[in-house]
Amino acid sequence: MRDNQFRGYTVIDLLKDEDFLRWQLLKSEEDALFWKNVINRHPDLAPIIEEAISLYKTSVRFNNFSMTPAEISERREQLQYVIGQKKKKNARYVMLRAIAVAACIMVAILPFLWKKSEDVQQKDITTFAQALPEVDFNDTDTRLVLGEDQVVTLHNTESSVQYGVDDIVADDNIILQKEVTTSYNQLITPHGKRSTIIFSDGTKAWVNAGTKLVYPNQFSKENREIYVNGEIYIEVVEDKNRPFIVKTKRMDISVLGTKFNVSAYEVDHINNVALLSGSVSIASAIHKKDVVLKPNQLYSNTEGTPSIKTVDASMYALWTQGLYRFESEALGDIIKRLERYYGVKITCDDQAAHLKCSGKLDLKDNLDILLTDLTRALPINYLKNADGDYTIY
Repeated sequence: MRDNQFRGYTVIDLLKDEDFLRWQLLKSEEDALFWKNVINRHPDLAPIIEEAISLYKTSVRFNNFSMTPAEISERREQLQYVIGQKKKKNARYVMLRAIAVAACIMVAILPFLWKKSEDVQQKDITTFAQALPEVDFNDTDTRLVLGEDQVVTLHNTESSVQYGVDDIVADDNIILQKEVTTSYNQLITPHGKRSTIIFSDGTKAWVNAGTKLVYPNQFSKENREIYVNGEIYIEVVEDKNRPFIVKTKRMDISVLGTKFNVSAYEVDHINNVALLSGSVSIASAIHKKDVVLKPNQLYSNTEGTPSIKTVDASMYALWTQGLYRFESEALGDIIKRLERYYGVKITCDDQAAHLKCSGKLDLKDNLDILLTDLTRALPINYLKNADGDYTIY
């Protein structure tokens, strides 16, 4: 038997494995001893094996189309006979016979395994989020995606979503929790729009323009995980038994209860975390050990190069109040933020894009007013095109 080959097995791998299935089907002492040794040698497999056994007992069943009870009994006897020939015949031949006899049994449970495999994959929020199709952030409205066939369109410029015990309130829409069957939900906020969301644990997040947020309908008992492509400011409700983890393409931020801003647009060359209060731990492939931030520290990942500096962290969350403050920031980066916030196209030539400036913009003002203010502070001009887009030169 393949003792060491079970390392790294998932529940689905076990439910597809002939040794495991034979153990559950025949309950022989030899198989029981073998699996006891597997658990002793690989204790990390114990909970996975227990879950596989539970699923086998409660969910794996022989469908009517495959075999009758009499046929099941007959196949069981045949399988027992084949296994009993181990001492008499070549091991490879015995294994082929065993697989052939068990084929009918496997056919009956394959549909279940396929569906369960999808469910297990959905437990990994990063895999799920990164497998989703590309989002067009130039769409007109914010979308709350509760499943392939359940999309709630939110027309407000500032939308709100709140998870209650029995329902979800999204602007003027009320969705009963029992109607939501998907494991993960999405809140897609396009350019020119903003959103707020209160999760099932009471944690509140402000979602900036051009952001996709993926999260479970209900957090698990072990942790609270969300996935972000974009920017959020979040106030995490403390739960000492369940860390809150914000996952992005380039880093994972773990906290118990705190306030911080995450800017993690996958298309940007800079991602950062600004900590307002509490403590956060940041894991990333670009550094060997986790980075722990203190309040008023900014962690930046600039094209794979990490850095930490002391800042006024509150300025990084001012966008939630309709303000944008910047210090010695490249005009090109400022314009990119304005593009997302207002939902318009702004082209900036290379020379102007590299100009550095500091100041504060009131995002509640008309975009023309903001651009006029920038022309007063920098040697630039802007032109509003006939299609409503802008050019800065």
